This record gives sequence, structure tokens and C-alpha cells, in this order.
Amino acid sequence: MEKIQKESRKLIDLFNKKKFKDAITYNNSLIKKYPKNVFFYNFLGLIYISVKQFENAIDIFKKGVNVNNNYGPLYDNLGTVYKLLGKNLEAENFYKKSIDIDKKTPEPRNNLGNLYILLNRTNEAIEMYQKAINVNPNFIISYYNLGNLYKSTGNFAKAKMYFNNVLEKNPFFFNAHRSLSQLTKYEVNNEHLKKMKEVDNNKQSFKMNKTELFFALGKAFEDITDYKKSFNYYSKGNVLRKKNINFSIGQETVIFNNIKKEFNKFFFKKKKNFGFNDDTAIFIIGMPRSGTTLVEQILSNHPNVYGGDELNFLNDIVEKKFFQNNGEINQEILNNNDKLIKYGKEYIRNLKKLSKNSKKITDKLPINFKWIGLIKLILPNSKIIHCYRNSKDNCLSIFKNYFPKKDLNFAYDLKDITSFYNLYLDLMKHWKHTLPDFIFDVKYEKLINDPNDTISLLLKNCNLEWDYACVEYYKNKRTIKTASDTQARKKMYKDSIDSWKNYKSYLDEPFKNLKN
Repeated sequence: MEKIQKESRKLIDLFNKKKFKDAITYNNSLIKKYPKNVFFYNFLGLIYISVKQFENAIDIFKKGVNVNNNYGPLYDNLGTVYKLLGKNLEAENFYKKSIDIDKKTPEPRNNLGNLYILLNRTNEAIEMYQKAINVNPNFIISYYNLGNLYKSTGNFAKAKMYFNNVLEKNPFFFNAHRSLSQLTKYEVNNEHLKKMKEVDNNKQSFKMNKTELFFALGKAFEDITDYKKSFNYYSKGNVLRKKNINFSIGQETVIFNNIKKEFNKFFFKKKKNFGFNDDTAIFIIGMPRSGTTLVEQILSNHPNVYGGDELNFLNDIVEKKFFQNNGEINQEILNNNDKLIKYGKEYIRNLKKLSKNSKKITDKLPINFKWIGLIKLILPNSKIIHCYRNSKDNCLSIFKNYFPKKDLNFAYDLKDITSFYNLYLDLMKHWKHTLPDFIFDVKYEKLINDPNDTISLLLKNCNLEWDYACVEYYKNKRTIKTASDTQARKKMYKDSIDSWKNYKSYLDEPFKNLKN
């Protein structure tokens, strides 16, 4: 027994040090040595998930089930793999099997709740998180998930309650500090601000990753107009976040140049009757923090529109079908209309799984601005809504926000942000020149200052009749899963226009080459 424990610790140590190749080799040797010990099958599956070898993970988890079909974590982890593969029904069934076996384990209930969030089955998610807490009242991740769920649906009072529950149990749970900060308008003597400063100065936190705490403190000091401290904390948060991020502006420049080279005017002259002629999709694109969530909130309050939020359907098609292993665009597919129609149908099929009855469905993944040419190719009758705002406000807003997703790798350094913004601006000029009638612009400042007229033109562009509900977008109860979930619940306000000027003395140098 002592020998197995020693070998297990060695395996876990290899995993924690991210020596995944060595861990896989050693783990396989332990399975040969202890073929009836189901722990090693489960752990090898977790390693395979970490290196995204999902089929290998499924295979080894199922071998573990054959050894012991009453070991709940195997089913729980099978649920996670199938969720990662987008096979949600299989994921749900495996999570439920794990729950049936593990009556006293909160993890599978929490994981099933996360799946239900993905599927917009909000009430079932709440039920699962509550059951996880009933099983283990100290399982703080489910309190946190409930807080985020209520935050995303606009029930801020309940969200605050759950975030405070988390922090009562663990004041070093920095995610909850950041989430709570987004729901708080700070004054100098605010109790939560005092607690955050205490946690920051606590010796116990010195070796912890305080990234999210720093973003929360940045927001708090911004509220009380101490912009020096605010900028300092935002900077510290970004420095820590960037340590775990790989980003090369050189690589991005190559990609942007390849897109412009491939999708030119001459190219589209030859592709006039290509693609799948469906008009369901409304793509809302632009830089992050440019007003895309607000525009989706406005459109999705129309009775004929379903707000799909940030979807990966198009990105999956791009990555799996249009780019070869060397990063070059697949020419054979670009010139095969049958395949372009097929991918257009695939996208719409996935879209309509979200809402079968809506005339229009929005896809608000801002970074889709890269793929406007591809959208025109596979879905020529879709709508493109391009959101933009003052470039300095936009870039500062990106810098002030923590993005949980890792597809915004440019977002944690002002130089990277401005360089990427310039690439975006240049590419949008290219699309405007190449596809002049395909893109409808919504300027954030114009929307704020003249909402009725802007919304009227927006609806007309989307072939939607005027509906006053769109002006009262803040009454929209849909779930919002982006960094703008709190702002998009408010009536229109002008505070964020020219907000960069509060930090002007820190931004003159990084913004000197920023285009507008």
C-alpha cells in the first residue's frame, strides 16, 4: 500500500510539473503493474484530456469501467470529455450515471450544472448546483457558479449573496472578488474594498496568483476616482495574466495579411452564386468591448430574434475545414461550392438547435470580424453588424477586463492591444472595400447619443420591423455570458465615452501609434 502511494505521488508530481509525456509513460507502466487499480486508468484519462487527446481519454476511461463499473469519477470524466467534443447528450448521460453511483460527491452534480448552463437550461443548472451544495455545504465552486448564473441572468441580489457566501468560506477565492466587484459601485469606505485590501496584504496570499483580485481592485479604485491606484492594479493584473499567455503580433500579422490576400475583390467576382442561401444568421462583430453585447441585447429583445451569445460554430468550421496543418487556407474547399454549401448548412443547423422558432438568431463572437469573407462565401444572405467605438476607449476597456477565455491573447498588454487594434482596423477597411454592401456599421457613441434612430436603422438593415421593445433592451431577461453582462442590463449611459481621459497620463505613450 505504501509503495502504491509513493508511486501515485510521483505520477501526480509529473502531472503537476506538466511533464505530460513522462506522466503518460509512467502511468501506463503503473497500469501494467496494477491492472485492477482503477485510479490509474482514471488518472491517465485526465492526462489525455490535458493534452487534448480526447479519443485516447475515452478509450482509457472505458477500460477503467471494464475493470470497475462502480467507480463514479470515470463516468464523471467521460461526461467531461464528451462535453468537450460537443456530444452533449452523451455527456449528460455519463454525468447522471456518476451521480447515481456517487451519492455523496458534489463534483458530477456541479459538472452537470455547467453542461446545463452551456445548453441554456438555466433552471436545471440551478437545481444541480443546489444539489451539489446539499451533498457538501462547503463545496464553494457551486456557490460561485450559482453567483455567476444569477449575475448572467440579471438577478444581482442573489448573485451578490452567493459570491459573499464563497468569500465567507474562503476569502482567498479571487474569482469571487472580481465577480462581486462587477456588481458593486464602490465608495471610499466600502466593506468589500477593505476586505480586498486586507487579502492583498495578507502574507498567505503572497505566493498565490492574484490576477483576478488585482482586476477587482482596479475597478474599485476606478469607482472612487483614484486613477493612479486603479491603473497600477489593472497593470499588475495584466502582467500576471500575460505570464500564462502566448501571443505573437508577428504571427497575427501573417494571418491578417493572408486573409486580405486570399479574400480580394477579384476572388469574390468569381464567387457570385456560391454558398447556402439562408438568412437566419446575424453576425455581430468588432473588437471586444466595442458594444457588441449591447447591440445583441437590443436585437434579441425583438420578438423575432433569438440571442445566441458568443458561439464557436463558425470558428470550429474555420479551424477544422479551412486551415491546413501549415496554416495555409485550403484552396480546394474555397473553390468547391458543394462543400461551401455543406458548411453553410452545418452552421445553420447548429444555430437552429438554439432556437427552432426564431426568424433570426444572433452570433455575437466579436473576433468573427476575421472571417467576414468566409461568411460571405458560405452564408451570402446573412447579416453582418460591425460595432466600433473610439479606439482609445476601446483599447483601455480591453486592458481593464479579465477574459476567462484564452482566445483573446492580445488583451493583456497595451502595446499588444494597440497593435492588434491596428490590424483589426486595417482588415475592416479591406472588407469595406471588398464587400461594400455586406457590412452595417453601428458606432457606439452614435447609439448612446441617438438610440431611437440608430436602432431603427439597425432593425431595417436586419429586415426586421420596428419594435419598441428594442429600445427597452434593459428589460431583456436573457442570459448574458460575456464581460458586459452587468452593463447591458442598464439603461444607456454616457460614462464610458472618453473614459480613457481619466488615465491619459498613463496612455499617451502606448497609444501614440494607435489608429482611429
